[in-house]
Amino acid sequence: MRFLFVDAITSLGDQQIAGRRHFSIMEPLRYQGPTGDLQVAPGAVCEAIGQLASWYGLKHNDFASRQVFLFAERIEILAPVPVGVTLELKVQIHAFDAESFRYSGVAELDGVPVQRITNCSGYFMPLAELEDPAQTRRSFAALTNGGLIYPEPSQPAFAFADLAGACLELVPAKKIHIQHAFAADAPFYADHFPRFPVTPIVMLNEMIGQATVQMLGLPARGNLRIRRIDDVKIRSFVRPGETCEAVVTVTANTDQDGRPQVATVAEILKAGKRILRGLYYYEIV
Repeated sequence: MRFLFVDAITSLGDQQIAGRRHFSIMEPLRYQGPTGDLQVAPGAVCEAIGQLASWYGLKHNDFASRQVFLFAERIEILAPVPVGVTLELKVQIHAFDAESFRYSGVAELDGVPVQRITNCSGYFMPLAELEDPAQTRRSFAALTNGGLIYPEPSQPAFAFADLAGACLELVPAKKIHIQHAFAADAPFYADHFPRFPVTPIVMLNEMIGQATVQMLGLPARGNLRIRRIDDVKIRSFVRPGETCEAVVTVTANTDQDGRPQVATVAEILKAGKRILRGLYYYEIV
């Protein structure tokens, strides 16, 4: 299971970068929608935008360091993404220096935005600590010269349902506290990152989503559609084989206009310390 989410870089200019990503019908990061259709996990689209932003940084610091994302002001999931489509990705760089960066980005399907990230920021880590810089340079050269061609995924879809783990506390429709151990041999660690593997935020967000499904008593993951994440911040990594916990608390059942919406505060804990927190907004479908 590859964890590389940019197939080609189509333009690279002053404070901006654009590219594309094809989500195969065999995309491992997928689940069934409420009508049985297969949808790309929203976190995979967010990851694609973030990885495109990281290529901008790698080019402009001559592959000395890679961005590590820490905070996003807002992530909007505007529409579900079916498997088998190609998304156009666009990133605008707002700030970039030797110590930090900030960007916003959008993913579009046939010219229509399906996901938007506003004011995502973080810091840099030396590239050689994360991966082989020579291989990263070769990948960049291929991405800007027609694109990279990846083999079709051979593994089955990643088992998102397994991310909920053991339930430690449950107050139906109000609060849940679950625990999950990430297997040291999970397939996504090979690309994220080879020399310093860490659990992608995609997986932590899916852990939160699956816990929320269980808390609400819904029949399947596809019955809960995330609409927005606000003020999400991650403070530490989850390494292969480590155990972490998710605590999700419902704060409201309607939005500011009185329409049905499940608003929650979600946290990820490791060794008793909070390492991620965000405001997650869902609709039940």
